[in-house]
Amino acid sequence: MPMKTGDFESPQRTSSRIPSVTSSRIKLSTLGRVRKTGCERNVASALLAQRQALRVIHENVDVTPKPLVHAAFSTIDENQTTALETIGLFQTGSATQLTASPSRISGLRTSSSVLFKSLISMPSDDLQMESLLSTQICESLPTEEDEDAAPSPFFLPSDDSAIFATHPETVTITLRETRTFFLFEMPQMTEDLRTPEGQAVERENENYEYVTVGPGSNRKLLNVETQTVRVLTKSRGTYCGLRPRRNQGTFVNNWVIYDTYAAPELMIEKNGRVIVHTKESIQRMREAQELRYKLPEPETTPEQSSEEQLSRICRETGFLDAARVMERIIANNVFVEAQKRFTGLTKRDPCALDLEFDYRLDLLWTFACEMVHDRPVAAFRWSPANASVLAVAYGAKTGSDRTDGVLLIWCAKNPSQPGREYTFDSPLSDIDWSKERPNLLAIGFYDGSVKVVDVSAKKMNIIRQSYRETSAACSPHWQVQWWSGDEQFDYQEQIYTSDQDGRIYCYRLGEDFFATEIMRLYRIEGKLGGISRTDHCMAYDVPINRQPGAIILRRHPVVSNVYFVGSDEGCVYRCSTNYLRQHVDSFVAHDGPIYSFEFSPFCQKLFLTCGADWCIRIWAEGLTEPLITLSTVMACVRNACWSPTCSTIIASVVNDQICVWDIHRKTHSPTSVTISTNGARLVAADFTANGNQLVVADVESVVYVYNLEGMPFPPYDQTKTDS
Repeated sequence: MPMKTGDFESPQRTSSRIPSVTSSRIKLSTLGRVRKTGCERNVASALLAQRQALRVIHENVDVTPKPLVHAAFSTIDENQTTALETIGLFQTGSATQLTASPSRISGLRTSSSVLFKSLISMPSDDLQMESLLSTQICESLPTEEDEDAAPSPFFLPSDDSAIFATHPETVTITLRETRTFFLFEMPQMTEDLRTPEGQAVERENENYEYVTVGPGSNRKLLNVETQTVRVLTKSRGTYCGLRPRRNQGTFVNNWVIYDTYAAPELMIEKNGRVIVHTKESIQRMREAQELRYKLPEPETTPEQSSEEQLSRICRETGFLDAARVMERIIANNVFVEAQKRFTGLTKRDPCALDLEFDYRLDLLWTFACEMVHDRPVAAFRWSPANASVLAVAYGAKTGSDRTDGVLLIWCAKNPSQPGREYTFDSPLSDIDWSKERPNLLAIGFYDGSVKVVDVSAKKMNIIRQSYRETSAACSPHWQVQWWSGDEQFDYQEQIYTSDQDGRIYCYRLGEDFFATEIMRLYRIEGKLGGISRTDHCMAYDVPINRQPGAIILRRHPVVSNVYFVGSDEGCVYRCSTNYLRQHVDSFVAHDGPIYSFEFSPFCQKLFLTCGADWCIRIWAEGLTEPLITLSTVMACVRNACWSPTCSTIIASVVNDQICVWDIHRKTHSPTSVTISTNGARLVAADFTANGNQLVVADVESVVYVYNLEGMPFPPYDQTKTDS
């Protein structure tokens, strides 16, 4: 609330301030010794005086802010005259006038100081001002004494009553962080090799050198749709500048000029000018013009027949590429709807009224050809770099007279014909793609050999292969996997295999492709944790080999130096790369061979196993008792896998049946069962990376691609649901 100064303030506190004004009628206190120019103060100073006279009282405490201008400088007159002063000086005849009582003014004793030591109240009728807009300033006021000279502009009082005489005991300083403004930022161009960022940069540099100056410089991988319109663009780098010109003198006599014009065929008129050529230059120009419109002659000989010529053309690389593109275009007319559903362009409306969660499998197409007829599928793997490329390894049936193997590279762009065909001398047992270099494919064979093939080449291109001198393996490799290396292997991928002799090998991807045995399994002796096994009569059972077959090999998803091995006895061994030729722990998972071992993609502590004892079991790491047991018929479960999008969905194959389980709903029976088309026994199953398709293979060389329909919506917290 505004109050007068004299009511709430001591004389010491208000001596440096101008007296207060209580209403529109401004009361003026004594302004000290009046100088000759004292009556010429501007009206703006009166406004400032009125504002400074107002006091703010909050809960009987004076919280009026101090003025921004020091009180010592408020009495120093400005040398410049403002517009408001000019109006006040030249305005006459106003209805209101500023009057002062001479007796009152003469009675005041003035001092030479700028500030008053005390405040003297004056009656309101002695000195008053009715209006601020129209004011008449008096020329001079009579004084009893001579006025002193104006104080110096640089004058400062020796002591100020507004400032405390003593310093306070404590001073509080509050520091606040302001907003950071980046004027310039230069990111670092180097990384520490011991950090994951440095390792990623090193891999990028190695890949760049491999593509630019290394072995991969002469091969280019393209992943484009065949129906995409090819747009030819021109970059700035392809712009060719003008050829430099220079002046050159030539001596020509009259005989040369005569001979030149005597042959009119050497003269050509262009743009109104006659250009003279020599005989050699005109001959080269005519040959180049003829070759422009002339087709190359076929390299035929009179001895070749039309069939031989056609056979030679079919072996040409350009013809094969053109035929492959045409095959994809024709196949697109047949599989266009299925391909749209495979890539996710066509999806079912989740808000449809007829939507039902029936877990149905809809067949999109099958990968099959006459070349691999009656060959069982040993393994298949989707490419990690291209989701439409599938590598399928074909072996040989038991008792068959075939001793060779076939590898086909299928593509979803042309499901009717494979994109690559490779034939080997031994049946294939397992394959796996490299994550760092997706064009490399590791292949395991029944004869114990391992090869690394570059599938980007149209012909067979073997990068590495094992020999008897460097690898002692001679039994089938049931598992072939690429594992990322550690500091020991310069952070490069290495190949790990498990064979029928119970040995785990590590193939270092070097020039010699040397194999190192890191683990050897032994048969179960005594009582182990896990499920109970059937007791067998050992009276006449003499084992030929002391080592069981290592059928399953899986690396731990979190701990890089831990891996699991599943044997044909149903035992799971926990091993470590730091301890060679001995396992850390073991337990019995199945009463028979183990055919699958998969970790949950959402909870790394859970994994499932399936085997020949008709069961699928879900385990928790560190526990030897199964959490859930799934079973349908009395037949071995050849494969089981987790869904990558829903943590509670599991797919398995039993005989010719494809079972889809949802352990969140029920565990006593599968939610849906699908019978294969030709009724053959199924041997492998796996989901695609997006989880929308399920791929299944049988013993008759047929690979089925099913689309999942009527699947439930994934839960919000997949890890909590899986746990």
